[in-house]
Amino acid sequence: MENGKCPKGSVPKMNQAYVWGLTQVQSKLWFGTAPNVLCLVLGGYLGQTEPVQTDSYVCEFGYGQVAQTYPNLPDAVGDWRPPRAYVYNLAGKGSLTDVTPADSRFVMTLGLRSAGSIGDTVFLAGPALGTGVNFFAFRSSDQQYLGSCNATAFNNIRQWAVVHDNLYAGVGNVAGGGGVVRWNGSESQPFDAGQSLTCGFEVVGNLPRDAAFLTAYGPNSDRIAASAWPNKVGLVGAMGAGVYISPKMTDTGTGLGLTSADADSWNPIWSSSGYDPDPVTAATYGGGAIAYWNGALYFGTMHVPGVSTIAHIQAYGQPADQAEFLEVAAGTHRAISIWRIRDADTVPVAELLYGESSLPAYDAVNDTFQLQPTGFTPSYGSSGFGNPMNNYTWTVSVFKGRLFFGTMDWSYLLSQGAIPLLPADFDLKQLGLKEQDIENLWGADLWRFDSDGPAVAEDLGGLKNYLNYGLRSMITAPDGQRLFVGTANPMNLEPDGGWELRALTLKK
Repeated sequence: MENGKCPKGSVPKMNQAYVWGLTQVQSKLWFGTAPNVLCLVLGGYLGQTEPVQTDSYVCEFGYGQVAQTYPNLPDAVGDWRPPRAYVYNLAGKGSLTDVTPADSRFVMTLGLRSAGSIGDTVFLAGPALGTGVNFFAFRSSDQQYLGSCNATAFNNIRQWAVVHDNLYAGVGNVAGGGGVVRWNGSESQPFDAGQSLTCGFEVVGNLPRDAAFLTAYGPNSDRIAASAWPNKVGLVGAMGAGVYISPKMTDTGTGLGLTSADADSWNPIWSSSGYDPDPVTAATYGGGAIAYWNGALYFGTMHVPGVSTIAHIQAYGQPADQAEFLEVAAGTHRAISIWRIRDADTVPVAELLYGESSLPAYDAVNDTFQLQPTGFTPSYGSSGFGNPMNNYTWTVSVFKGRLFFGTMDWSYLLSQGAIPLLPADFDLKQLGLKEQDIENLWGADLWRFDSDGPAVAEDLGGLKNYLNYGLRSMITAPDGQRLFVGTANPMNLEPDGGWELRALTLKK
C-alpha cells in the first residue's frame, strides 16, 4: 500500500472470519466476529510466524500492516484486526447494523468469542489482547451501549446459557483450570467495576479444566452440564477434555439457581483419558458442544489439527525422518467422537455413538504405534460421523424436536497446505484414509438426530459453500421456526470468504 492506496491488481482481503458469538433477543440477532482466525491458530497453536499465501488465504504474521503499526504485537498474532459487533433485525426485510462501540477495550480484544442475553441485556465477550476477558454490554431494544469491563481472573470465555432466568457462562482462569459464572448485575449496572477480578460475575463452578459449552440438564432443568477443554492445550501434563455436572439447584430467593456455595460440588462424569489409550493424545482433546435431549446428555469432542502431533514430539522427541513423522501424524490423528450419557446426575452411563473400538497408542519401548482397545464399541459408526476430517463438534441445538450437530471439517485446509508441520507433498491418504474423492469432504457438516437411532446427514458441504469449514455458532429461534447458523470461513482471499449468517428451516 502506498499513500493509502493498494497497487493496481491487488486482491481484496476479507479479514473478519467467524461469527464467533451469537444470541437472540426477540427479533434481533446479536453477534460478534473474529478476524483471520486461521492465521491466529497457525501462529498461536502451531508456532508459525513465516508468511504463507495460497489461492484462498494469506497469513502475514509479523510482516503485515497491523503488526508493523503496532510493533509490540507478537508476530504470532500479527494478522489480528479489531473485531466487530453487529445486530441483524429480522423484522420486515431484515437489516444489518454495525454496533461496534467506540471503546478502547473493544480495540484491544482478540475477538468476540461468546454472546449471551437475558431480558433486554446483551453481552458480547472475548479474550483481551493483554490480560483477562473483556465484557461488553448492550440494551437490545434501542441498541444502546451500556459499557465494558475487564475481568482479570479469566483468560477465556465460550458459551452462555440461560437456566431458570439466570445467565451463566463458561470461563477459563488465568490461574489454571476454569469455571462457570453467573451474572448478578442489572441493566442499569451490568458490571461491578469494583471487582476487577470477575467484574461482579459470581463463580458457581470450579473446574480443573476450562469450561467451554453449557446446557441445562434434566427434565426440570435443575442442573447444568459443562464440557471442558484442557487447561494447557497441547502441552505435556495437560488435562484433556472433560464433562461435568452441577449439583441440583436450590431456591436463591429469586428462583432456582447456582451460587458460590455450589462451586466445589460439580462432579466429573466423562474424561478423554477414559477413552483414548494414548495418554499424550488424550490430553489434547477438547470438550465440544453439549445438549440435553430425549432424556440424555449428548456431546462431542474437539481436536485442533496438528496439536496432538506437537504434543507427541514434545513428549518423545523429533522424528528421525519424514517416514517416521508421517507415522506420528497418522498415529495421533483423531476425528471427533460423539457420546450419549444417561443418568448423568446419578450413576452416569456413557455410550459411544460415533468413534472407535481401538485407537493407535504409542509404544515407547518399540517406538511404534499399536492399536489398543478404547473399551467402547460405537453404536452407529466411526469417528467424525464417518468423515475422518471432522475435527470439531462445534455446535448443537434442539430444533423442532430434533438434535442438530454442526462440525468443523479441516479437509480443505489440508488441501491448501495449512498445517506447517506436514511436508509439501503430504496427501490425505497418508493418514490411512480410504480411496475417495477428497474434494467431497470439503466444508463443514450438519448432522441431525431424529430419534435414538443413527444421525442423518443434513448437509456435508458447508451449507453449499465449501469454504465454510465450520458451523461456529448455532441457536434455535425462540418461536422454534428457524435455526440460525453463523459460519467460520477464514479464506480471506476468496470472493466467498468471510463469515456468513444463515437462517435454516425444515422442509418436513
